[in-house]
Amino acid sequence: MHGAPLASQRSLLLFYFLFAYAMASPGRHANPAQVVVGIQSETMGGMGSALHVNIQLDGTVVHDETIPRPKGGGGAAFPPWEWPVTGPSSARVDVVVDVLGAQGAPAFLTRRASTRILPDRVSLLRVPLESRCMVFPPPRTPSKVPGPLSGPTCAAPTTCISGACQSGLVGPEGLEPYAANWPKNAPDRCKPRDGGPPWVEVGTGQTDYRMITAGETLQAEAGPQGGHHIWIATRMRNLKQALTTTRIEGIQPDTGTTIPHSTFVFNYVPAEGGACKLYGLRYQLDNGGIDYKQFLGKPLDVRVTLTDPSGTTVTSTTRIQVAPTLVNP
Repeated sequence: MHGAPLASQRSLLLFYFLFAYAMASPGRHANPAQVVVGIQSETMGGMGSALHVNIQLDGTVVHDETIPRPKGGGGAAFPPWEWPVTGPSSARVDVVVDVLGAQGAPAFLTRRASTRILPDRVSLLRVPLESRCMVFPPPRTPSKVPGPLSGPTCAAPTTCISGACQSGLVGPEGLEPYAANWPKNAPDRCKPRDGGPPWVEVGTGQTDYRMITAGETLQAEAGPQGGHHIWIATRMRNLKQALTTTRIEGIQPDTGTTIPHSTFVFNYVPAEGGACKLYGLRYQLDNGGIDYKQFLGKPLDVRVTLTDPSGTTVTSTTRIQVAPTLVNP
């Protein structure tokens, strides 16, 4: 009568022993040295049929997947996607993401990113897919209708970041501790914890941000695809670095004529003094097909409104003077 309970106790002790051994044995527990590849996309104007993701660990492919674009519209082109890569410390992780066109068309955006696994840490390697890096083929026939703005074609190992070919290598200082809510988690480099109220300044610049003074004259240009634009740049604090919407509106103060707004969803980059900046924004004076000539040589109120994913919104308006002639008619 006493044998059965004793056998049960022995079985229970054996189970605990085997469980403890399994957890302590090499290869049987989670390796803390890990990089989680996190891919996030901007809107991309509704384009893109699928993502092709290739991940290598020290030159060996560890994941290769084609991810179809989900049905339904709105928001980012693709939902956030992640994949953990586990390996020895200092192992190199290389990621190549292609955004594929419709019906077997070639990729119109290729994003590369590389880093190394840090010891005893689960790190996040963010791989943003930016609309300004989309590469479009040139139009077959000349047209007066402005076409889409094309990003650069970058030769490996460089990649398009913020509209320019740069190194895709991310050092230890660029890796974040992984968090499950990484697509929306705060703080970030542009919106630190307890950073204070948001603000934005309207500036100008094609390749960098430059502050402008009230009433300063900005030169209008004829674009390569038929439009006529001025260069707008912004500098802000305490809004999210990624997926913050930048809306630009122009109002001619004497007549009240409004230029239809343009909206950009580009990532901001860190600037001096803890601020973040965005530059190279073409604001077309003939946006929506209106006559750009009515704005030449006259004042223009440029209003910029920023809205980040958390709903934080800030607006700033600066009056400029549009030059009377085009720089490259």
